[in-house]
Amino acid sequence: MNELLFAFGNLRSEVMVITMTKPTLPPFHQKIFTHAKSAKVATDIYLTKNNPFRPLRPLREQSAFTLIELLAVITIIGILAGLTLGAAGAVRRHGANSTAKAEVAALQAACDRFFADNNSYPNNSAVNPSSSFAPTGYTAAGQALFTNLVGSATLTAAPTTKRYLEPKPAMVYTNGTPNYFVDPWGYAYGYNSDGTNAPLIWSTAGQTTGGANTNKWITTWPKM
Repeated sequence: MNELLFAFGNLRSEVMVITMTKPTLPPFHQKIFTHAKSAKVATDIYLTKNNPFRPLRPLREQSAFTLIELLAVITIIGILAGLTLGAAGAVRRHGANSTAKAEVAALQAACDRFFADNNSYPNNSAVNPSSSFAPTGYTAAGQALFTNLVGSATLTAAPTTKRYLEPKPAMVYTNGTPNYFVDPWGYAYGYNSDGTNAPLIWSTAGQTTGGANTNKWITTWPKM
């Protein structure tokens, strides 16, 4: 009996010890530090650039061009545009010169075929390159050349005589009768022949005023 009471007394003591024991709580400042650390992590995540829920961003984080950068870009664009336009103009001038040379050669060959059949060239000496420079005055001579080589007064009319040249539509001025041949600059080709001597055919290469600078002309005669 005594042993049972002794054992019960020990068990009771242990139960009381277990019941009265409380868990050890961390100090108050440790709780504050833990909460502050969690709040800092949340704030960092919220302010992340890739966060879609952030309503506003600090101005220092927004990328923008400075005035110097904008001026540099504008200057570079201007330089490139000038180079491109200059190159495009040179290409157009070269293309027009090549086209005029080919057309002058075609007109010369057509006149040679005309001479082979008729023993004479289309006759018109109203203008010549030494006394008449303005291509606006070449119309009558151009019309005489056109009617003789094409065999009709207009490009679309049926020829009444042999046709010695089949010109492209871009080579013919059709807003008048008779039509006449025009160069790539839209001016009439100059033509001069007395019917016996080989004809002179030329384009002023777009020149209309300022004196006859024949070095730029496209001609059937060799340049000096």
